[in-house]
Amino acid sequence: MEDTLVRNPRDQASFLSLLTASWINDVLKLGSKQPLEEKHLLVVGTSYQAERLVADLEREWLAEERASEQNRTKPRLWRAMMRIIPYRDYIIVAFFRIFYLIAFNIFPLIVWFFLKSISTSTEISYKSTLPIIIGIALATFIRTLCSNHGSFKVDVLSTKLKVGMTGLVYKKASNFHQKSGSNKA
Repeated sequence: MEDTLVRNPRDQASFLSLLTASWINDVLKLGSKQPLEEKHLLVVGTSYQAERLVADLEREWLAEERASEQNRTKPRLWRAMMRIIPYRDYIIVAFFRIFYLIAFNIFPLIVWFFLKSISTSTEISYKSTLPIIIGIALATFIRTLCSNHGSFKVDVLSTKLKVGMTGLVYKKASNFHQKSGSNKA
């Protein structure tokens, strides 16, 4: 790749920019005006590079084989796959899911308070209904945000695992093919 690649703005993005994905706006604006060239593309982080994912999975698989040999158990590929994803990513997905569930379950409660307040009182008070309306909007916003970001994070993790697995299978098949070819000769 060229040295003129644009540094990934995600690395310096603020929390709000990460939350709204506005860190990628410049590339999207440029892409809407002209076809993007390689020099416009963002640098891929090392944790997303296929070579590293395959190497990490192979390293963890070999460690799993050694550990299972010592424990006299079968090696489990899922254990190796789980170890190539950092714990931080699992925690982030869990937080998104927890906040989604909280917002999902609190929403009907807030709506119930709103309906109760407008049905029991003879005149509607903005002081009592405004916080409830803000609560409804906030619960909906949190639910949507956590659902979208959580789904995206899980998609990224599954793609990383898929790339690692595909590369590892290709590598093993290639080695097997080379070994079987040398045995015939």
